[in-house]
Amino acid sequence: MSVSLSATDGVKVIASKASKSAPVLPRTKQASRKGTKAWRKNVDITSEEATLDELREQERLGIGRLEEKKDEELFTTDTKADEDVRIKEFGRRKLRVDDILKPKSGVLAVSTRPLKAEPAKAKREFSVAELARIQRKADALNKHPAAAATGKKNKQAERNLDIWGDADSASTTDQASEEADSFLPPPAKLNVPATLRMAPKAKTGLPAVQVAPAGASYNPRFEDHQKLLMEAIREEEERISELREIMAKAPTNSASASESAMVVDAVADSSDEEGAGLDGADADEAAQTEAYVAPLTRKLTRAERNRQARRKAEEAKAAARRAEKALRERMESLVQLHAHLAELEQEREAEIAQRKKRKAEKELMPAKLSKHRFVATPKALEVQLTEDLAGSLRKLKPEGNLAKDRFKSMQSRNIIESRIPTNMKRKYAKKVYEKRDYREFE
Repeated sequence: MSVSLSATDGVKVIASKASKSAPVLPRTKQASRKGTKAWRKNVDITSEEATLDELREQERLGIGRLEEKKDEELFTTDTKADEDVRIKEFGRRKLRVDDILKPKSGVLAVSTRPLKAEPAKAKREFSVAELARIQRKADALNKHPAAAATGKKNKQAERNLDIWGDADSASTTDQASEEADSFLPPPAKLNVPATLRMAPKAKTGLPAVQVAPAGASYNPRFEDHQKLLMEAIREEEERISELREIMAKAPTNSASASESAMVVDAVADSSDEEGAGLDGADADEAAQTEAYVAPLTRKLTRAERNRQARRKAEEAKAAARRAEKALRERMESLVQLHAHLAELEQEREAEIAQRKKRKAEKELMPAKLSKHRFVATPKALEVQLTEDLAGSLRKLKPEGNLAKDRFKSMQSRNIIESRIPTNMKRKYAKKVYEKRDYREFE
């Protein structure tokens, strides 16, 4: 019998091994483990399942296997107090519903959405060798267009070439093929316009949605609202002044009658004067025709010819003096010429700026897509008085028509054509006739 030593109060006591061991049970017969079913039924795997449950619990808590963790990951050394504990604990208390809905497991939830498959690699349309062959053909076409055009015939000649023949026959064959195609013009290079590579230009420069000024808001700032009110008042005053000018130019009934009478009298007097003038002119012309006598031609004397020559020479000298004087005056007026040139330059720059402005305005103008051009009706500023402001969207009264605004915007941006309402005209006139029974009744 074996014994063991134990220390109790510093005294060694000898105890038998049989006193510590469990009672000896009779040995049972081992169950059958033949086959998978019997093995699963008779093998005890309780300890393994407990170990796996413990590992799953650690994974669920998000800490992983403790045996694989290092000491630095499990323990930390606190060297200073945390001053934000009370703020985090009591200052920002979370709602109970958020605490309930917060995930408590470290294991990610199983996604019910199907995983996206990896994008398939783009299939090559041509192999590397095929791309190289196409590139060689393109290079040959760029370098020798004529040779590329007659490539098929040259290949046919190469097939029919006698490899056992001499070099002279081969060169003769090539020369013959070139002479056969000498009358063909070389293929012309395509002249691609540069505009083909440019991005398409927008139909118009107008924005799709024109943003209203800040003062037109349902709850605007005081400065913006007052600014928009002043602008609306100024437009209304201009409109009233134009109307007054038009009304002032329109004559009254009495004034128009007197003016028309004056115009009629003036026309009558002018017609009488013209008639009298025509009669007097005819009489003078008749008198001149009766009194006209053809002058007699005679030979000039030497003194008269000398006198004419001297007069012509003096006239030429006077013309030369006048030209010299004008040239001297122009040379002396260089300052004025410089000022005139500067004025012309300013006029030219102003004309260029005006041309650019007209071009920009033309781009903003709607194009004529139909028989009728789109004419934008002058729209007054949409502004409310201070006492009519709603202050909130709940009290805001709807104004305007969004569909009409969108329709006009598409017409101004050349998306749809402009039209005007037309009245349906009857092709044939209505016929009035009496019914047969009505005629029989009479």
